[in-house]
Amino acid sequence: MKKLWMPLLFVACISCAIQTVNTETNNWRNRTFDDVWDASIDAVNDIEFTIDSIDRETGFIGAESGRYILGGDAPPRLSIMIREFDDSVSVDCKVLQKEQFVDIFGIGKKIVREFMIALNQNLSGN
Repeated sequence: MKKLWMPLLFVACISCAIQTVNTETNNWRNRTFDDVWDASIDAVNDIEFTIDSIDRETGFIGAESGRYILGGDAPPRLSIMIREFDDSVSVDCKVLQKEQFVDIFGIGKKIVREFMIALNQNLSGN
């Protein structure tokens, strides 16, 4: 039993030293930057995040959730970058739980997935 504790303690310390960022990137063909931009803003609202910084020129949207997860000190942070290429528009979505070093229960991945689902639904409605 004693031999089991040391590896577990080591893994726990390593996981606390690395802050997790969950990310996903999708590309849309035959969509304009404006279509994806508007749908992204709607998707942020759909998943109940509040936009607190936005820059259309650079394609950046920053948002924060009002939900405090598992008694954390800070709500999850959402960072979205929208880029236009010759034949497609790319959306890069990242979620970071401030002051939380482990993505407990996969909440960050779930938020990214919820955003991408809402974005796809908003784009299919256009």
